[in-house]
Amino acid sequence: MKRHYNKLTVDNIPFKLKRNKNSKIQMNFQPDSYSTDNIALIENGNNESVSLGAVEIDVEDEVFLFSSEDESLKSVHNNTIKKDLCNIVFLIFLYFLQGIPLGLTGSLPFILGSRNVSYADQGTFSFAFWPFALKLLWAPIVDSIFIKKIGRRKSWLVPMQYIIGILMILFSNYVHQLLEINQTTTRKDIYSLTTIFFILTFFAATQDIAVDGWGLTILSKENVSWSSTCNSVGQTAGWFVGNIVFLVVQSANFSNSYIRPFFSLPNQQFGIVTVEDFMRFFGLVFIVTTTCVFIFKKEKETESVDSLEDTLTLKQTYKLVAQIVSLPSVKKLTLLLLTSKVAFGIQSMVYLKLIEKGVSRESLGLLAIPLTPFEIVLPLLISRFTNGPRPLTIFLNTYPFRILSSSLMVLWVYWTPSFRNSDGSYGLLFFVVCILINAFNSIWNTTQSVTMMSFFTRISDKTVGGTYMTLLNTISNIGSSWPSTVSLYIVDLFSVKTCSVDDYLNAFKNKIFNSSNSYKLFIDMIEKNTCSNEEMRIKCLKLNGKCEYKIDAFYILGFIFALVGLLWIVYFRKIVKKLQSYQKSNWKLNFSF
Repeated sequence: MKRHYNKLTVDNIPFKLKRNKNSKIQMNFQPDSYSTDNIALIENGNNESVSLGAVEIDVEDEVFLFSSEDESLKSVHNNTIKKDLCNIVFLIFLYFLQGIPLGLTGSLPFILGSRNVSYADQGTFSFAFWPFALKLLWAPIVDSIFIKKIGRRKSWLVPMQYIIGILMILFSNYVHQLLEINQTTTRKDIYSLTTIFFILTFFAATQDIAVDGWGLTILSKENVSWSSTCNSVGQTAGWFVGNIVFLVVQSANFSNSYIRPFFSLPNQQFGIVTVEDFMRFFGLVFIVTTTCVFIFKKEKETESVDSLEDTLTLKQTYKLVAQIVSLPSVKKLTLLLLTSKVAFGIQSMVYLKLIEKGVSRESLGLLAIPLTPFEIVLPLLISRFTNGPRPLTIFLNTYPFRILSSSLMVLWVYWTPSFRNSDGSYGLLFFVVCILINAFNSIWNTTQSVTMMSFFTRISDKTVGGTYMTLLNTISNIGSSWPSTVSLYIVDLFSVKTCSVDDYLNAFKNKIFNSSNSYKLFIDMIEKNTCSNEEMRIKCLKLNGKCEYKIDAFYILGFIFALVGLLWIVYFRKIVKKLQSYQKSNWKLNFSF
């Protein structure tokens, strides 16, 4: 039976339709401009919703090309954006605030790397990033429990931002002592830093849940798709300030070379901004702006129920998550998501190894400046290749190229010392090659991320799409996090180091020994020091020595992970084909609450 549509309505404005030989409906206006509630094809007097998530949408049996006879649609689009402009800026600012503690947390591995902490300690600190990967565990609580007088989202947003601001001020001096005053960083210090930043990330993740939910109601239905753009722009800007800008202004070398001379200030042994200054300033920013939000920004709670999710209790939401996970198709997909990033776990160590080779942390931070706009534009450039009918096939086909890029990064670390100048610095050529290798890696990383997100969108049961998508993204995030953490521990466990002293005699003269054979004892202390634990590393430093690798497990693990990636392709090729062959019914839920 053929289906005939005679008109299209956008915000109740009718537009004529006409036949198209290409068997596709083609949009000649901005995709994602309107929600499905405001756009409908009219068939025999019945409304049929059409999603504008893509430029082209397939419709069964018979399809048409629609176009307006005037420019009224463009004016409608522009007017709706202007209507929500203040709320869009407001959401971007909330996401910007969220990005500050996240970026600051992301900067610490660079600082710790420059303080020669072990990779096991770096692995311990990596747990500070995990709350964002696990936020689904408490997201239903944030969505279900609130104070009606304050508002569903403000009930969580306001206290979370107050807590983040207060904690940043309270911990600022302590973090300053650990990172900038103390000469060495002990394992106890690592546990303290991990706990502090795990708590900050936890509250930032909770704030993210509240802002994501508010974005769905604070914007009008025709502009609700802007919420994801606000997230990307705001969080990226916040991360940039909390990570890149902080690393630059906190560096004594960069401040003395570029910032202080510009303002005719004398050189100092610390950066123009300390971690204490940074945390106190943005702690105050959090408190002041949150007070303004609490007093002046009113939350209008929507009364309409748009999906089954809005009617579920807290218990039913958790039961829904369990039902999704229990689907056979989702179980196969979960196995794929939890193992697909193992081959690339070594990438989390690349910048840490470069710091170990003498590349300054602020220089590595500055590499993000040309890479950030590239990574923003890249999804748009590759979207025409990733929006096909079989996204997992593209994911699988690009997998070997990502293994190649990961291997190139490992080789680049190995070749880094050959680019080092006599004064210990690195020239322009080194950083240009760094940018090119990172850009090459970003192409395949972004392609895989976009194609997997496209697959998630296709298979999610639309009646519970938010929970379905959040669950799949959570599993994907865990699949990205655990290989990085495990890699740090493995490299630390299997690497073999020794204490190396360039000039034994001069080093000996700086020590005091009472026995006649003290020189021999001094040599024995050095040669028996394997730098295998924190105590030995500290002793080596006190002997004017430094811990150097006899066997660096980083390169061995890089080879093993590349081999694991190739085996993954062989094993999961059939599973990928199976997942793409499933019908919609294989991904749908049979609700039983």
